[in-house]
Amino acid sequence: MELFNERLTAIKTMLCVLLMIQLSLMAIMVKGEVYKVGDSSGWVANTNSNYSNWASSKIFRVHDILMFEYNATNDNVIRVTHSDFRSCNTSAPIKTFNSGNDSFTIKAHGHYFFTSGFPGHCVTGQKLDVRVPKSSHVAATPPPKPTTSLSPSPNPSNSTMSPMESKAMAPSPVDNAVASHEPKWLLMSTIGVAISGFVVLVCS
Repeated sequence: MELFNERLTAIKTMLCVLLMIQLSLMAIMVKGEVYKVGDSSGWVANTNSNYSNWASSKIFRVHDILMFEYNATNDNVIRVTHSDFRSCNTSAPIKTFNSGNDSFTIKAHGHYFFTSGFPGHCVTGQKLDVRVPKSSHVAATPPPKPTTSLSPSPNPSNSTMSPMESKAMAPSPVDNAVASHEPKWLLMSTIGVAISGFVVLVCS
């Protein structure tokens, strides 16, 4: 009987260790990507700053982390409202970062607006708009069916459509990417919670 109890305890301990390892791996997988703002250039103020191009080349998601690296003696990072972002008003920041190596974790969908609180930096282009879209905004729209026309002339309504209108009607690749991404993370989070509960039951 004593030998059986020892083996049972050993099996229980091994199972606890395996479950804890799996839970740790799940936590690592759920953690988002880390993006250094501006890549190798970092967070700087100059006439070549174009953080809108930098942001448009990325697909941001909940749990992602933005890293701002800069010289803290002559710069900082402030999070601002949309209206203050557009007007470069730095007098009422939502939050101020000034360590020179700051991180911001995206915790929800929406827009996040950043700039520098130092005079003149925002107007030179040191401003960042990070968009984290919701997958619920993405609708799978079937391609339009080809229509036959008896007249060889093109449709006037199509010929007068501006490039901006055509771009607005096109599906967003960013939204499509997020739509396929979020269910995976929701499943991972659910499994992680289930494993946590199982670990508590087995190891207690």
